[in-house]
Amino acid sequence: METSLVEETFLDDNFLRQLMSVGEVDLLVGIPSHNNAKTISQTVLTIEESFQQNFVRDRVVIVNVDGGSRDGTCDLVLNTPSPKSQNSRGLSSLRTLHRITTRYAGQPSRGAAFRAILTAADLLRAKACAIILPETSNFTAAWVKSLLQPAYREDFDFVAPLYSRHKNDGLLARNLLYPMGRAVFGRRIRELNSGEFGFSGRLAGHCLNLDVWREESVRTSPEAWMAVTAISSGFRCCQSFLGPKVHSLSSGTDIVTAVRQTVGTLFWCLESQQSFWMEGTGSESVPTFGPEHELTSEPVRVNRKRIFDLFLSGAGELSGVLKSILVPETHAELQRIATDDDRKFRYKDELWVRTLCEFAASYHHAAIDRDHLIQALVPLYRGRIFSFLQEHHDSSPEDIEAHSENLCLEFERQKPYLIERWKAK
Repeated sequence: METSLVEETFLDDNFLRQLMSVGEVDLLVGIPSHNNAKTISQTVLTIEESFQQNFVRDRVVIVNVDGGSRDGTCDLVLNTPSPKSQNSRGLSSLRTLHRITTRYAGQPSRGAAFRAILTAADLLRAKACAIILPETSNFTAAWVKSLLQPAYREDFDFVAPLYSRHKNDGLLARNLLYPMGRAVFGRRIRELNSGEFGFSGRLAGHCLNLDVWREESVRTSPEAWMAVTAISSGFRCCQSFLGPKVHSLSSGTDIVTAVRQTVGTLFWCLESQQSFWMEGTGSESVPTFGPEHELTSEPVRVNRKRIFDLFLSGAGELSGVLKSILVPETHAELQRIATDDDRKFRYKDELWVRTLCEFAASYHHAAIDRDHLIQALVPLYRGRIFSFLQEHHDSSPEDIEAHSENLCLEFERQKPYLIERWKAK
């Protein structure tokens, strides 16, 4: 049975009443949550601190959309005392400050949370919005300003974050998501897939009206879809530097889940936006507030041997699947490098890019089940990461940045090959 928009976007009566009592706002910050009681109070306080410091005369609201927390997250959003104003221009001189919280039914889903936040933004006629994840441990008041200001004061529609990272961090973005997204969609946006970003009310309304909310890729990873939608629909995009992003290879991040969600969404965006990207060549930079990148090189421990062993075992076990995805020459080349001693092993740019072009084309042709196809990429990604870590063990941040740019240019150079495989029968 077809459900109404209100039911689908989890706008229960209580949520609608809260929105109506707020009226129109200038700025909205959305917090998707699920069992974040340990960090949610500090997140709310930091957002309000930024409002006090930077948006004193504006009408502001925090909208928390919760996926069924059982630890009192929603109560904390509403009941955490507001920060004491640091000066006479503090909270008392804010025009209005509201907090709203609502829950949605079903499994926790970032897409469901985003949809409710976008709906709130649309109904409240917010001019600029940001989304902040409550689990980000080093989040500061300056982040809120950096994400809202370009959409509010400079008329941008999508504000991607930029981070200061350790040279061995953000490797999925550096080796795959950024260079491939840049080559295909033609914009040099480094973080297509971050949980924190800013956007205009115009973009919120546009995205809300697209019939994509039941798609698995939008349910699990709506950030990249929203970025690609902004690019392909002609909205004004920019980047804004936030500072360090606390996260490391050793933090227990599940690579399989990360690849399935992010690469799955990227390939789905290629599929759904093919009329946009097939014609373009090269890439354009986008306006950037603050430095374009910042790498640090303090030591981080990484178990390289385990990464290499998982590459070898995975590539061996999936040899038959890989044969159905890759062209014979690429498959043979991969088999050849898998016999190399780990000290000599290199998964070079040209082969890595060709691998990804063939995976994307096989996804398009639905050569095998798409989820299985993305999972078959995981061991090859591990091989690429091992190669990257070997090659750049002693590299300076400048060397790594130069190498990243070369990889991006290799993706741009091979875009005609992607199109050729995409169109092949």
